[in-house]
Amino acid sequence: MSVLGLLVLLTVTYRSVLSGHLLAGRDVFRIFFPDSAFLLESLRAGEVPLWNPYLRLGQPFAATLYSQAFYPPRWLALLAAGPVASMTVMHLAHTVLAALGVFLLTRRLNASWPAALVAGATFGLSPMMVGLGIQQNVVDAAAWSGLLLCAAYDVTHQPGRRPWLLLALCGAMSLLAGSPETTLWQGLLAMAVAGMGVPTRPRNVTTPRPPRWHSLKPRGLAMSRVAAAFVGAVVLSAVVLFPAAEFARQSMRLQSDWSEQLAWSMSWPQVLSVFWPLADSPRDTYWGQDQWFIITLFMGTLPCVLAVLGGFWGPRRIEPFALGALFLMFLSLGRHFPPAAWLLQSIPPFTFFRYPAKYFVGAAFCLSVLSAFGVDVLGRLAWRRRPSGLLAAAAITGTVLTVATIGWAVRQLPMRASAEAGAPWVPFWLGLAIVLLALLPGTRGTRPRRVRAGLASLVIVELVAAQFLLSEPRYTPSESLTQPSALRPLLPEVFEGRISVDIEGPEDPTRTQSKDGIERSLDRFTPNRFVEARLPALEGYGAPEPRYTTRFHHAGERSVYDLAGVTHYVRRGPPPFEDLELLHQAEDGTTLSRSRTALPRAFLVQQARLASDEEALDAVIDADQPFRNIAYLATGEPLDRPRCMGRVETRSRGAQHLELAVEACDDSYLIVSDSHYPGWHATVDGQAAAIHRANVSLRAVRVSPGPHTIRFEYRPMSFRLGLALTLAGWLGLAAVALTLRRDKRGAW
Repeated sequence: MSVLGLLVLLTVTYRSVLSGHLLAGRDVFRIFFPDSAFLLESLRAGEVPLWNPYLRLGQPFAATLYSQAFYPPRWLALLAAGPVASMTVMHLAHTVLAALGVFLLTRRLNASWPAALVAGATFGLSPMMVGLGIQQNVVDAAAWSGLLLCAAYDVTHQPGRRPWLLLALCGAMSLLAGSPETTLWQGLLAMAVAGMGVPTRPRNVTTPRPPRWHSLKPRGLAMSRVAAAFVGAVVLSAVVLFPAAEFARQSMRLQSDWSEQLAWSMSWPQVLSVFWPLADSPRDTYWGQDQWFIITLFMGTLPCVLAVLGGFWGPRRIEPFALGALFLMFLSLGRHFPPAAWLLQSIPPFTFFRYPAKYFVGAAFCLSVLSAFGVDVLGRLAWRRRPSGLLAAAAITGTVLTVATIGWAVRQLPMRASAEAGAPWVPFWLGLAIVLLALLPGTRGTRPRRVRAGLASLVIVELVAAQFLLSEPRYTPSESLTQPSALRPLLPEVFEGRISVDIEGPEDPTRTQSKDGIERSLDRFTPNRFVEARLPALEGYGAPEPRYTTRFHHAGERSVYDLAGVTHYVRRGPPPFEDLELLHQAEDGTTLSRSRTALPRAFLVQQARLASDEEALDAVIDADQPFRNIAYLATGEPLDRPRCMGRVETRSRGAQHLELAVEACDDSYLIVSDSHYPGWHATVDGQAAAIHRANVSLRAVRVSPGPHTIRFEYRPMSFRLGLALTLAGWLGLAAVALTLRRDKRGAW
């Protein structure tokens, strides 16, 4: 019955998918659709997807971890379903993986079959996890948690290399999925399992148990093996971690004035909403005191109560998960819990990340594991107590009275406005559970089994009801998501310019963003959907942001647009400047306009000055646009030659290369309005040449008079080092796996 209920839960949860709708909420259509399209384009072209030329004058692609550029399941889903449908396929597959992993983990920890089913359903199919589908990289990384902790448990309790290899592999998959915060809490839990686990040793009944300190050495050995496995995971995923570390150094994230570690911290009412639906509603403003990273935090009343029972009266082997649930819950509070705020702002690697609410996913995982042992605790209780009609009658009476009066009680408390509406849910399901415990018949041998199965069925029924009560992830008809852009045919097929788009969305997209906004996002080139149309833009959406994003890419100054070579503007309203030529106005007010003042994407200047970043920024936003004749260099040599006319033509352009034919009339600097970034190399007539940073963020190369062929190529050392380490790691992993297989055959 509980298995049938689980299938019903899965069907109800994803009923929209069965009717031909696809996942398309918030970051799915803004980030993951465009990234998927670019990744698929690179795979089909046989290119390594290292550089995205369409965002923010160009930026690293594989180094943005959530792009999942080297995540094998992402490749399979893309090739099988395409860039749009693949996101739904990925979410469904990882939901199953998350539920299966927790099920296997709790079974490994000796939970009963129905109890393990409760744990798997709670983590994989609760409203919280389903709603988190709009943050695909977090879901994908978290889905490996069950298998990863299974391996960590085996590393502690089983000798041999097989558990270690599995742990390293699961850790690598989590890292490649692109949510390092998730891998961080997974690693902390794995270390706790190793450090607190007590390997069982056979001993004589008359032999006293040795003192606890005698187990320090095996615990230390187990922790070192787990730590070594995570080092192995880093090696296996170095191909993305090394470029990601380089990108972080070049971004706003590691600057001394970056202080977003506490943005989107969970508030205390949101902690209540984990088991009390609507307790946090209405939420504060989008960037206010509440977090908006996880749209729905509700995990179910019964699973949370069962988790508390399991944490207090469960076996000693689940202590790491009880402590993990508390630690990660408090960590997710961020600014609302001073010790957590200090930790997140002071101790690496926590200081590298933002959105403390992400750590609640780890707390949810631990609560799911604990809920299994709460089921078994009540199963043992049923073994000692017989069915009682009197207890059932008292439970029914108490439930009715509580449901009838709890609204009044909530109104007397300083609670959110909608907390009263969700309050009856808690006593209703608790009352049903007590009635079930009181009435289920059976002998001392059969009643515990029936109670466990009944509780599992009741939990699944609650989760099914919660899926109807709470909003599901935003799904959209597949036809509207795959229609081509109406604006793209209005632009040249071979587009040599650059566009500017509206980067700022509504203050709260979860409240004001209509489904029409998603369905028409490609027509409006809502960031980053212009990537799917292969249009380079000045702006971009998503972290990490380049160092000068706020003051350069998103400055909104006409001089910056002209310097960056912006020839066309797309706005959800009139053109931003009066002299722009209106080319098209859609029914919804979206306009496409053209500029006649933009500089070409590559041009020559005969004057150059060394300037600080502040001086260069002042020159870039100067309305007189001195950068048309002067290059403001961070490095290089000054130049002061008479102004003359040169010529620059594009011979070939790709994602990771640019070749130009240059006719210099005098000593000059070639300015290319693409991002200056480590890993780009230039040659002038086949000879290596230095690339200087000019005008805050652009590239500059010194050229002598006469004709030249100048070629730029992106060959980052961080990728090459990471690739070499990753290949060595996977070859080593394969060699050890073959050795294990050979040893197993020899044993037979």
